[in-house]
This record gives sequence, structure tokens and C-alpha cells, in this order.
Amino acid sequence: MALSTYDQQFLNEEQKKKIQAFTQAWNQARARGDKAGMEAAHAAAERVRAEADYSGTRDGSGFVELGSRAGSGTSGQEANGQVSVKDGYTPAQLPGYRAGTDQVNRVYDAAQKAREAELRGAFEESDAAIRQEMRSVPGVYQEQKNAAAALSEQSGRNFREYASAAGLASGAGGQAELARANQLQADLNSLGRQEAEAATKLMDSLTQLKVRYRNDLAQAVAQGEFERAEALLAEYRKEEESRVSTAREQADEDYRSYESQVKAQSESYERARRRAETLAEFGDFSGYRALGYTDSEIRTMYDAWRAKNDDLAARMGL
Repeated sequence: MALSTYDQQFLNEEQKKKIQAFTQAWNQARARGDKAGMEAAHAAAERVRAEADYSGTRDGSGFVELGSRAGSGTSGQEANGQVSVKDGYTPAQLPGYRAGTDQVNRVYDAAQKAREAELRGAFEESDAAIRQEMRSVPGVYQEQKNAAAALSEQSGRNFREYASAAGLASGAGGQAELARANQLQADLNSLGRQEAEAATKLMDSLTQLKVRYRNDLAQAVAQGEFERAEALLAEYRKEEESRVSTAREQADEDYRSYESQVKAQSESYERARRRAETLAEFGDFSGYRALGYTDSEIRTMYDAWRAKNDDLAARMGL
């Protein structure tokens, strides 16, 4: 299926380029054994030729005038006297499946936002709880320090009362007071270390929470994109499968139209031929003009008929 003599004669340059492109597509389809693709390429080429009012027939090299520009004249003839076809099957332009990528992206964008909002909400709730606990640590340990100091002071008063009642020397009281002060300081230092450890532990928990949140967020994004990619791939596969099946069905539609037009053209041509032959019996050869005969050819036919009839008349003595 390449540029035929008729393609060269009747098509413009743009149409010729289209025919060459469809020829290449036909050859590629043939190389891979794709009959549907070959039919689709041929049908596309035929549509280009139909713009110039003819068909290249089954292999693209022939010529059958379609007569789509036929007027309202009788006997299926155009104003220029050529046989034309007024009626024929019009192929349906079959729609194909279009990948719903926009819809898929909207669905997965919404799902991604919802998942991110869920993770962010959980993180903020835990973050707030940890920070609240961190703010309460100094107060908790301050209460314990106050309690330790009060207990130490009470213990000192009790010892002083006991020492006074027992008549103990002031040296014993001084040693006891020193021991009590040392114990209080040791208790306060211990509570201070516990407070620092609690604050450090809570800070570590806050850091780990942030790390988990970032990891969960990254995993959610990756999983969402993977699922999105799978959904988009499924849509593209549907579109590709539809393209193949639609091309096959469209080729059937186009070839049905082509057969209908060829049949109608043949019938129209046969009617014009019988009419021309009938008129020719009476010396009117104008009907052959509708069959594509030139004026010179028609004149030759007429001269032959005239010579034959003159000779017959001479032999009959007319």
C-alpha cells in the first residue's frame, strides 16, 4: 500500500504525506502479524482518498470513484458526466476508552492528604502529652524537695526537744544538726538527679516521637505513590487494550462502508453502461461520457458506427 498513480494525480501534498505515513503503519503492522492494525491503516488511507472522491480498492493501487460530490441529477451522474454514488453505508466513528488519570490522581491525592492528616493528628496529640508531662516535672520534684526539707526540719525540732529534756551537751546537738543537714542535702541532690533523669527521658521520648512521625509519613507517601502507580498503570492498560479492540472494530466498520460504496459504484456504473449501449444503438454515444470516455474516443466510436451503418445502407441500396 503505497502512493499509486491515482494518489499522485488526485491528492495534494498533505494528503500524500498522510498516505505515506499510513503505508508505513501498514508495513509495521504486517511485520508483526497484526491484521487488525493493517486493516486500520488501510481504512485510514481510504478515508484520505475519499477526500479526493475515490477509493484505492482493497490494496490501495486501484481506482473507483466514490461520487460523494454527486448532485441531484438522474441516473447517478455528476454534472461533469462521471458516474457517481449517492448512497452507501456511513461508518460509525467508534469511541475508545480514555485512561481516567485525572480521576485516579484526585482519589489518591485525597487519600494521601487524609493519611497525612491522621498521622499529623496522632503526632500532635502525643507531642502535646509529652510536653505537658515535661512541664509538670519541676513541680512534682519541687513538692518532694519541700517535703524532704519539712521532714528534716521536723526531725531537727524533735531532736532539740529531746536533747533539752535529756540534758545533753551542746556538742551532741551540734553533731546531730550537722548530720541532719548533710542528710537533707543528700536527699535534695538525689531528687535533683531524679528530676534531671525524668526530664531527659521525656526529651528522648519527644525525639523518638518525631523520628517515628517522619518515618511513618515517608512510608505512607511511598505506599500511596506505589498504589497510585498501580492504579494509573491499570488505566493505561485499559486504554491500550481499548485502542487495539477499537481499531479492529473501526476497521470492520470502515471496510463495511468501503464494500458498500464499491457495490453501489459497480451498480451505478452498470446502469450507466447499459444506458450508453442502448443510446449507442441509435447513434447517440454521449452516454459513454459518464463512463469516463474522452470526446476523442466517443467520436471514434461514432465514426465507426456511422461507417458501419453507411456500408449497410449501401449494400441494401438505400
